[in-house]
Amino acid sequence: MENRVYYVAMGDSLTEGVGASSIESSFAAKFFKAIRQTPYCQYVNLGRSGMSSSELLQYIEKTPVREQWQKATNITITIGGIDLIETYKRKGSMADYFTTIYKLKRNVNQLLQRITFDNPNAEVMIMGFYNPGHPDDALYSFANMLLQKVNKIYGMLAKRYNSHLVEPFHDFLNKPHLLADVVHPNDLGYETITHLFLEKRNKGLFADFSDPPSWMNKAVQTKIRAD
Repeated sequence: MENRVYYVAMGDSLTEGVGASSIESSFAAKFFKAIRQTPYCQYVNLGRSGMSSSELLQYIEKTPVREQWQKATNITITIGGIDLIETYKRKGSMADYFTTIYKLKRNVNQLLQRITFDNPNAEVMIMGFYNPGHPDDALYSFANMLLQKVNKIYGMLAKRYNSHLVEPFHDFLNKPHLLADVVHPNDLGYETITHLFLEKRNKGLFADFSDPPSWMNKAVQTKIRAD
Protein backbone atom coordinates (compact mmCIF):
# COMPACT_ATOMS: atom_id res chain seq x y z
CA MET A 1 0.00 0.00 0.00
CA GLU A 2 1.36 3.40 -0.97
CA ASN A 3 2.66 5.53 1.92
CA ARG A 4 2.26 2.61 4.29
CA VAL A 5 4.12 2.93 7.59
CA TYR A 6 4.81 -0.24 9.56
CA TYR A 7 6.81 0.87 12.55
CA VAL A 8 8.58 -1.60 14.84
CA ALA A 9 10.22 -0.33 18.04
CA MET A 10 12.62 -2.76 19.67
CA GLY A 11 14.93 -2.69 22.66
CA ASP A 12 14.95 -2.09 26.39
CA SER A 13 13.02 -0.06 28.96
CA LEU A 14 13.41 3.17 26.97
CA THR A 15 11.49 1.62 24.09
CA GLU A 16 8.93 0.16 26.50
CA GLY A 17 8.46 3.65 27.94
CA VAL A 18 9.41 3.13 31.60
CA GLY A 19 9.10 6.46 33.40
CA ALA A 20 6.35 7.85 31.15
CA SER A 21 2.99 8.65 32.72
CA SER A 22 1.20 6.56 30.08
CA ILE A 23 1.91 4.33 27.09
CA GLU A 24 0.92 7.20 24.82
CA SER A 25 3.65 9.37 26.35
CA SER A 26 6.49 7.01 25.42
CA PHE A 27 8.79 8.16 22.63
CA ALA A 28 7.86 5.21 20.41
CA ALA A 29 4.14 5.97 20.58
CA LYS A 30 4.73 9.67 19.95
CA PHE A 31 7.13 8.93 17.09
CA PHE A 32 4.52 6.73 15.43
CA LYS A 33 1.87 9.44 15.75
CA ALA A 34 4.19 11.83 13.97
CA ILE A 35 5.11 9.55 11.05
CA ARG A 36 1.86 7.71 10.40
CA GLN A 37 0.24 8.78 7.17
CA THR A 38 -3.03 6.82 6.91
CA PRO A 39 -5.32 4.90 9.28
CA TYR A 40 -3.81 1.72 7.83
CA CYS A 41 -0.36 2.39 9.31
CA GLN A 42 0.75 0.00 12.06
CA TYR A 43 2.92 0.19 15.17
CA VAL A 44 4.43 -2.71 17.13
CA ASN A 45 6.38 -2.14 20.37
CA LEU A 46 8.82 -4.96 21.14
CA GLY A 47 10.51 -3.13 24.02
CA ARG A 48 11.25 -5.17 27.15
CA SER A 49 12.53 -3.65 30.36
CA GLY A 50 15.84 -5.14 31.47
CA MET A 51 16.75 -6.51 28.04
CA SER A 52 20.48 -6.72 27.34
CA SER A 53 22.12 -6.56 23.92
CA SER A 54 22.71 -10.33 23.95
CA GLU A 55 19.07 -10.98 24.83
CA LEU A 56 17.85 -8.70 22.04
CA LEU A 57 19.94 -10.64 19.52
CA GLN A 58 18.17 -13.83 20.58
CA TYR A 59 14.77 -12.16 20.84
CA ILE A 60 14.66 -10.91 17.25
CA GLU A 61 15.12 -14.47 15.97
CA LYS A 62 11.89 -15.70 17.53
CA THR A 63 9.49 -16.39 14.68
CA PRO A 64 6.64 -14.02 15.67
CA VAL A 65 9.15 -11.24 16.38
CA ARG A 66 11.17 -11.81 13.22
CA GLU A 67 8.02 -11.63 11.12
CA GLN A 68 7.32 -8.18 12.53
CA TRP A 69 10.67 -6.50 11.84
CA GLN A 70 11.16 -8.19 8.47
CA LYS A 71 8.15 -6.30 7.09
CA ALA A 72 8.77 -2.99 8.89
CA THR A 73 9.26 0.26 7.03
CA ASN A 74 10.67 1.97 10.13
CA ILE A 75 12.67 0.44 12.99
CA THR A 76 13.98 2.14 16.13
CA ILE A 77 16.36 0.51 18.61
CA THR A 78 17.39 1.36 22.17
CA ILE A 79 19.82 -1.13 23.65
CA GLY A 80 22.94 -1.44 25.78
CA GLY A 81 21.98 0.42 28.91
CA ILE A 82 21.43 -2.71 30.97
CA ASP A 83 24.83 -4.06 29.87
CA LEU A 84 26.53 -0.99 31.33
CA ILE A 85 24.32 -0.90 34.43
CA GLU A 86 25.16 -4.51 35.24
CA THR A 87 28.88 -3.72 35.02
CA TYR A 88 28.33 -0.78 37.38
CA LYS A 89 26.41 -2.93 39.86
CA ARG A 90 29.28 -5.42 39.91
CA LYS A 91 31.61 -2.53 40.79
CA GLY A 92 33.48 -3.30 37.60
CA SER A 93 37.02 -2.20 36.96
CA MET A 94 38.14 -0.13 33.97
CA ALA A 95 38.94 -3.39 32.19
CA ASP A 96 35.44 -4.69 32.92
CA TYR A 97 33.85 -1.61 31.33
CA PHE A 98 35.96 -1.94 28.20
CA THR A 99 35.05 -5.62 28.01
CA THR A 100 31.39 -4.57 28.14
CA ILE A 101 31.99 -2.01 25.40
CA TYR A 102 33.60 -4.67 23.23
CA LYS A 103 30.58 -6.93 23.78
CA LEU A 104 28.22 -4.09 22.88
CA LYS A 105 30.14 -3.38 19.70
CA ARG A 106 29.99 -7.04 18.70
CA ASN A 107 26.30 -7.44 19.52
CA VAL A 108 25.12 -4.22 17.93
CA ASN A 109 27.16 -5.00 14.82
CA GLN A 110 25.41 -8.38 14.56
CA LEU A 111 22.04 -6.80 15.29
CA LEU A 112 22.28 -4.14 12.57
CA GLN A 113 23.81 -6.59 10.13
CA ARG A 114 20.97 -9.06 10.68
CA ILE A 115 18.20 -6.50 10.41
CA THR A 116 19.53 -4.62 7.38
CA PHE A 117 20.37 -7.84 5.51
CA ASP A 118 16.85 -9.24 5.84
CA ASN A 119 15.10 -5.87 5.52
CA PRO A 120 17.33 -3.57 3.46
CA ASN A 121 14.54 -1.11 2.69
CA ALA A 122 13.66 -0.29 6.30
CA GLU A 123 14.70 3.01 7.82
CA VAL A 124 16.68 1.93 10.90
CA MET A 125 17.60 4.27 13.76
CA ILE A 126 19.48 3.33 16.91
CA MET A 127 19.74 5.59 19.94
CA GLY A 128 22.98 6.27 21.77
CA PHE A 129 23.40 7.05 25.46
CA TYR A 130 22.97 9.95 27.86
CA ASN A 131 24.38 10.37 31.36
CA PRO A 132 21.55 10.71 33.91
CA GLY A 133 24.05 11.30 36.73
CA HIS A 134 24.82 14.43 38.72
CA PRO A 135 28.13 16.31 38.35
CA ASP A 136 28.86 15.54 42.01
CA ASP A 137 28.73 11.79 41.40
CA ALA A 138 32.11 10.10 41.81
CA LEU A 139 31.99 8.44 38.40
CA TYR A 140 30.38 11.35 36.55
CA SER A 141 33.39 12.34 34.40
CA PHE A 142 34.28 8.72 33.74
CA ALA A 143 30.69 8.00 32.68
CA ASN A 144 30.73 10.96 30.29
CA MET A 145 33.90 9.67 28.65
CA LEU A 146 32.63 6.12 28.48
CA LEU A 147 29.20 6.94 27.08
CA GLN A 148 30.56 9.27 24.41
CA LYS A 149 32.97 6.51 23.38
CA VAL A 150 30.07 4.07 23.00
CA ASN A 151 28.07 6.67 21.07
CA LYS A 152 30.94 6.99 18.58
CA ILE A 153 30.99 3.21 18.18
CA TYR A 154 27.22 3.12 17.62
CA GLY A 155 27.57 5.91 15.07
CA MET A 156 30.27 4.02 13.19
CA LEU A 157 28.16 0.85 13.14
CA ALA A 158 25.05 2.74 12.04
CA LYS A 159 26.96 4.28 9.15
CA ARG A 160 28.34 0.86 8.18
CA TYR A 161 24.83 -0.53 7.77
CA ASN A 162 23.22 2.56 6.23
CA SER A 163 21.33 3.26 9.44
CA HIS A 164 21.16 6.35 11.65
CA LEU A 165 22.41 7.20 15.12
CA VAL A 166 20.20 9.31 17.38
CA GLU A 167 22.43 10.83 20.05
CA PRO A 168 20.75 12.25 23.20
CA PHE A 169 23.94 12.88 25.21
CA HIS A 170 24.02 16.68 25.15
CA ASP A 171 20.24 17.08 25.31
CA PHE A 172 20.13 15.30 28.70
CA LEU A 173 23.42 16.44 30.20
CA ASN A 174 22.82 18.02 33.65
CA LYS A 175 19.06 18.16 33.07
CA PRO A 176 17.41 16.26 35.94
CA HIS A 177 14.02 17.82 35.06
CA LEU A 178 13.92 15.38 32.10
CA LEU A 179 14.11 12.31 34.36
CA ALA A 180 11.43 10.30 36.14
CA ASP A 181 13.98 8.40 38.26
CA VAL A 182 17.74 7.92 38.37
CA VAL A 183 17.80 6.49 34.83
CA HIS A 184 14.55 6.80 32.89
CA PRO A 185 13.05 9.87 31.21
CA ASN A 186 9.78 11.43 32.28
CA ASP A 187 7.17 12.66 29.80
CA LEU A 188 9.27 15.72 28.93
CA GLY A 189 12.33 13.54 28.52
CA TYR A 190 10.50 11.21 26.16
CA GLU A 191 9.24 14.19 24.18
CA THR A 192 12.87 15.31 23.85
CA ILE A 193 13.83 11.86 22.56
CA THR A 194 10.91 11.92 20.12
CA HIS A 195 12.13 15.20 18.66
CA LEU A 196 15.65 13.80 18.28
CA PHE A 197 14.34 10.82 16.32
CA LEU A 198 12.19 13.03 14.13
CA GLU A 199 15.02 15.48 13.46
CA LYS A 200 17.26 12.61 12.42
CA ARG A 201 14.54 11.22 10.18
CA ASN A 202 13.96 14.61 8.56
CA LYS A 203 17.66 14.96 7.81
CA GLY A 204 17.57 11.54 6.20
CA LEU A 205 14.55 12.42 4.07
CA PHE A 206 16.18 15.65 2.95
CA ALA A 207 19.76 14.42 2.65
CA ASP A 208 20.34 16.56 -0.43
CA PHE A 209 19.71 19.72 1.60
CA SER A 210 22.20 21.24 4.04
CA ASP A 211 19.29 21.55 6.48
CA PRO A 212 15.73 20.18 6.43
CA PRO A 213 13.23 22.71 5.07
CA SER A 214 11.95 24.99 7.85
CA TRP A 215 8.37 24.03 7.08
CA MET A 216 9.17 20.41 7.91
CA ASN A 217 10.48 21.15 11.41
CA LYS A 218 7.46 23.35 12.05
CA ALA A 219 5.08 20.66 10.78
CA VAL A 220 6.65 18.03 13.03
CA GLN A 221 6.34 20.22 16.12
CA THR A 222 2.72 21.03 15.26
CA LYS A 223 1.95 17.33 14.73
CA ILE A 224 3.33 16.31 18.13
CA ARG A 225 1.44 19.05 19.99
CA ALA A 226 -1.78 18.16 18.17
CA ASP A 227 -1.49 14.50 19.17
